[in-house]
This record gives sequence, structure tokens and C-alpha cells, in this order.
Amino acid sequence: MVDMTEYQSLYMEELDEQLQLMEEEILRFEKSGQSLEGIQRLFRAAHTLKGSSAAMGYEKMKQLTHNMEHILEQVRNSECSLTLEMATLFFRCVDRMKELRSEIASSKQEISAIDDLIAELRKEDWVILNQQSEQLDYASQLNLSDDDWQSLNRRVEGGERIFWVRVRLQDQCEMRTARFHVIESLLGELATVVWSEKAQASENEAETTEAIANWLVISSEQQEILDATIKSWFDVDTVQLRNCSLSELAPAAQASDSVNYDDGVNPVTAPAVAHPEKSRVQSIRVNVDRLEQLMNLVGELVIDQTRIKQMEKELTTKFGVDDTVQDLGQLSDHFTRIIGELQESVMKVRMLPIEQLFNRFPRMIRDLSQSLDKEVELVLEGKETELDRTLIEEIGDPLIHLIRNAIDHGIEAPSVRRNLGKPDKGKLLIRASHEDNQVLIVVEDDGAGIDTQRLLQKAVSRGIITSAEAELYSHKEAIDLIFHPGLSTASQVSDVSGRGVGMDIVRAGIEKMNGRIEIDTVIGKGTSVKIRLPLTLAIITGLMVKISDSTFVIPMSNVAEIVRIEPEAIRYVKGVPIVTIRDQVTPLVWLHDCLGYPKQTQGNRHIPVVIIGRAEKRYALAVDELLGNQEIVIKSLGAFVGQVEGVAGATILGNGKVALILEVGGIIRMMGRA
Repeated sequence: MVDMTEYQSLYMEELDEQLQLMEEEILRFEKSGQSLEGIQRLFRAAHTLKGSSAAMGYEKMKQLTHNMEHILEQVRNSECSLTLEMATLFFRCVDRMKELRSEIASSKQEISAIDDLIAELRKEDWVILNQQSEQLDYASQLNLSDDDWQSLNRRVEGGERIFWVRVRLQDQCEMRTARFHVIESLLGELATVVWSEKAQASENEAETTEAIANWLVISSEQQEILDATIKSWFDVDTVQLRNCSLSELAPAAQASDSVNYDDGVNPVTAPAVAHPEKSRVQSIRVNVDRLEQLMNLVGELVIDQTRIKQMEKELTTKFGVDDTVQDLGQLSDHFTRIIGELQESVMKVRMLPIEQLFNRFPRMIRDLSQSLDKEVELVLEGKETELDRTLIEEIGDPLIHLIRNAIDHGIEAPSVRRNLGKPDKGKLLIRASHEDNQVLIVVEDDGAGIDTQRLLQKAVSRGIITSAEAELYSHKEAIDLIFHPGLSTASQVSDVSGRGVGMDIVRAGIEKMNGRIEIDTVIGKGTSVKIRLPLTLAIITGLMVKISDSTFVIPMSNVAEIVRIEPEAIRYVKGVPIVTIRDQVTPLVWLHDCLGYPKQTQGNRHIPVVIIGRAEKRYALAVDELLGNQEIVIKSLGAFVGQVEGVAGATILGNGKVALILEVGGIIRMMGRA
């Protein structure tokens, strides 16, 4: 008997992929309407999960996907149409399957009940015989001009939807031709009529005997509102309203793409049509633990490379120009080049497109906008931007918090936006790109912006700053108050956000990744949040500094500038030491004071100062000596030492000694208390 546990990890990976695909397709339907390709992809995902779940013995997962597949089969066969109500039910099914997935991962058992969803999926009301195939045949009769097609395309891109409308009149209606003309006139007030097919009375007949007519319309109204309005009209018996996409209006093009599957054939394994123009990408699945082990081994090689360089310098100093030492130098150079290429290759293996993080957001934003009764257009850019998988996992929660804030506090309700002269639908842009060997992530909305005056008033009322200090605050300094724990401009607390307990955690999490966060806002125009992150956290470039004979590392991503100042350049304002660098006043702190080391007597020597930054603010960090830049491997301090404020980890130097890597956010907090 085959032990199925060995296939568990493969099943879980496939489950994640198919659930993600189903969510994307349902979202695509809500945005663009029903398409044959989308229904096929949704059907294949449900069919695949049904088969794999049955093979693994997960009965509830199998039943859910089987009933979803049954409805999708009816949609494919034109026995019913996919509606927004049905899409919401499918979303609930996907959410329940995610719950089952979590239960399977933790206990290998399905616990959550599914009877409520099964009952809804089996409702006979879903099967509305709407003669969809007949309606699709009408597409060949449209004969729209190029200008008409372009106009339709622009309006669809602007958020409007195309609907097939099929109206059946009541049997007792006697003047059907006249009634159809009245209905078309009323339709013209609700929407733009693109095409109509009404039964006409012949010359020998006083009235048509047909009781059915069809229209193609485009409208910004919701499907439910259109349906209810048309049903309320006089003499109307039944209404069949179906959302459709532009691609459906060209059935000949659709035919070549459609594939029929027998019940016994898995669509995933069905023979595919060859496309010789597309090159086939070969890939394999690799366990993440193996990648981590490989990265650790490369890290050890980087440490050894540094030690060999150190040994070469020491031998050159001791023996001078010697053939053996020169051979060692050449070997060291070759070793350095090979290690660099190996390190780069391993780093690329760890890099993943940020798309897999971005794919979580459309569904979340759809649910949030519905719960807050707001309309939000999501724009995702730069999904192909690559980032270390560790950073992708870490940045997820901060981004989710920023998105929730943007929708809850930033983007206004449609009625408010209308009064302000804005479009009803707010815009949320999430963009990723590479910039100066870093990854830049932007979360931008066109909402109300952050009211800095309210922020200052809240800060004064809570005793965070005085009224006199508030008057001296610049726009940037006022915005920076949003990161203070417990400070929020929200007028009321909601289930989404508003307690003011998040932005400080967002900044702390980003700084822990050696990143920076900046906020720019304009009242009434919107807010832009920029996050800059290093490409990886495994191996970084660090600035080596020395204080009291101890070596520390400051990540170069946090270093804005390095200067040397004379002791006389230090001034004091209310007992706080400051230095003026290019007309900018910067507070100065000795790293010794933050870490508890004794200061060395400087005499008249120049003092090395490292300028570190947080958003627009700069801080000067005085040290004893600058040792230069070096590629370093970050090692965790381990559970025995635990988390230490101001310390991100440790690294092994070329001489075999350990140097602590400083965490700039923690150092800045310590500077404030020094």
C-alpha cells in the first residue's frame, strides 16, 4: 500500500497554487465580466483540486470542489450564467478551503463544516436557462464599426460593464411591439443600447406573436439594480441579465481557444496544443530548507575568503615580496572572484518576483472596499521586480497595514468624493521597482491625505510635544508624528484600523530589515508611502567602525554620509551636542554612550562621524575609527542571547573575531535616551 504522507507537501503546494488561481479568476470576473477562457481556467482548477483531494483522502475538500465544478460545468454548457452572487459564494468556498488547508497543515484533519456551503451550491436557483448560446450567436450580427469597438473598449476600461438583456413579456400583454419599443426607450435612460433584436409585426399581421426580445447594453449601474429596475416595468414577465466581456462579442475567435474535456479526463493532463514560437522554461521544485543550507555554506565561504585576504596581508607584511606569498595572493584573487559569482548565483535562486506578494492584495482590497462601502480601483505595477524570499515574507504585514489605512482613512466614500469633484472610485497604486541596488515599494492613494494640523493637535493634547514645539514643526516633522505609538488622526475606531497602534510597528519592522520608510501627503490630494529595502538580508555590505578596540558593523543601506569633524565644530543646544553639516543642523551622539563603552581621549584629532538617516531626519554617530566597507554574512544571535536593542545580528571577521551588526532603528531610539 502506498504511503500518501510522502505526497503531502506536493499536495499542499498544488492546493496553494490552485486556490490562488481560483481567487484571481473570480476577481477577474467581477472586474471584466464572464469569459469563456476564465470559466475554463476556473473549472480546471476546481477539477484538479477535486482529483488530488480525493487521492489524498480529504473528503470535505473534494465535496466543495466537486459542487463548484458542477456549477461551472453548467456555465460552460450555457445552462446558466456566472453572476455576482455566485462569485461571492465561490469566494466563501475559497475562504473555507483555506481554513481546511490550515487544518490539514497543522493536524492533517479537516475540521471546519461545509454543509452550509454545499447546500447553497446545490440550489436549483443557480440553473437559469437563459439561452446563452443563442445570445452568443447574436454577436455575429452586431456589425459594429471600429470606432464603436474603440468606444466600447474605452468605456469598459473606465469601469462600465456590458450586459445581455433578455426580456419576456407576460402572456396577457396584447400590444407587444409597442411595449418592446417602450422598454427600449426606458433601457436607453438606464444604459446605452448597443444592439437590439426585437420581434417586429409583419405587414399582414396587426401585432407580433413573439414575447421575447434581446438587447446588448453598456452601463455603469450594478447588475442587481438593472435587474430589479427592468423587472418592475409594466408587462414584463421575466428578465435574464448577463454580464459579458468584449472578447465574448467575437465568438469566432473564442472557438479556436475552447477545449472540451470528458468527465474522465483531467484537464491538467489533457494534451496541449503545441506553440512552437514559445520557448519552454524548465524548472524544478526545491525545498526552501535546502536553499537556506546552500546560502549558509556560501556565507561560510565568504567568511573564509575574508580570512584568506587577511592572511595574505599579514604574510606580505612579515615576509615581503615572496613567490609563495604572491601565489597565495593570486589564489586569493581567483577564490574571491569564484565566491562572488557563486554568491550572486545563489542570491538569484533565492530571489522571487514580488508578484506572489502582490497577488494577495486584490481579494483583500475587494473585501475591504465592500465592507466600508467604498469603490477602489487597484493598480499594481512592477510585479516582476525580484526580492529575496525572506524579505517578501517579512514585508507582507507592513504592506497590508498600509493598504488598510489607505482604504479606511485615505480614500473617501463615493458621496464625499463626488462633492469634492473627484471620481466616485478611488485609486490605490502599489508599485515596486529597483532603485540604486535597493527595492522601492510605493503605496499611493488619491484620498484625503494626512491632516498634519490635527496630528500636531493630537500630539500636544497627549503631551507628546508642547504647543511651542508644535509651532516650530515642519511639514515633514509633523508627518513623522504618525509613527508615534498610539497617535492617530482617525475620528473613530473601526474594525479595519484607527487605534493608532500600527504605524510605529510598521516602521520598526521595516527598519529591522535595514529598510527606510518615508511618507508624503497633500491634504485633499492623497498620500504616498515609500519603502526602501535591501535586495537581501543574508549577505550585505557593511561599514566597519571601531570604538574602544571593539569592531561594529553599520549596514551601508542606512549610511547617508561619512565625514570627519574637528572637536571645535561641536556645539550644544540645551545640553544636546549638534554639528552643522552643509547648513543642516544634525544631533550628535557618541556610539560609546549608546552601547556603554568608555570614550577614548580624542585630543585635537578629527572625529570620524557616520551620518545615519531615518526618512528626512539625519543623526550623527561619532566613532573612534573607520575601518572601511566589507561584504558580511549576517548570523543570528540565537535564542540564548535573544533580541538585543540596537543589534541586528553578528558576523565573523577575517581575523576570526565576532563583530556585532547594528540595527539603526534601535540605535536611534537609544540616541534619544542618551
